[in-house]
Amino acid sequence: MSKFKTVAVYSYPADAAVMKSKLESEGVNVLLRDEFTVGVDPFASQAIGGVKMDVHIEDYVKALGIIELHAESGSGLTNNIKCPHCGKRAVREQQDITNARNFKERLRAVLLSIFPFSNSATYRCNNCEHTFNG
Repeated sequence: MSKFKTVAVYSYPADAAVMKSKLESEGVNVLLRDEFTVGVDPFASQAIGGVKMDVHIEDYVKALGIIELHAESGSGLTNNIKCPHCGKRAVREQQDITNARNFKERLRAVLLSIFPFSNSATYRCNNCEHTFNG
């Protein structure tokens, strides 16, 4: 049995379905985890970590290349965002519970999912630790 690896995580099943169809048209087999759970209860997306897109390990590099090539702004992938301070693409979203590193960041992510105070996302660079708004 082949092993799978998560290549992307999406907040909404529709975004994952669009990329799944693109990957399958390129010959990459895709497995979506938690697609129906998030479809039934969209508010559970933050709690369970979104819709996970898994591909065979052998197809991981090909799938990653296709996703990066066709990623649109706002798709939830933070590897397309550059840090304005150092210019690296090592950025994570502060309001996403799946990327939270400690209790304070998890609590902040949960509170912002319940009470969204702003429309713009906050990002933090893994390279230089610079925090900025998207």
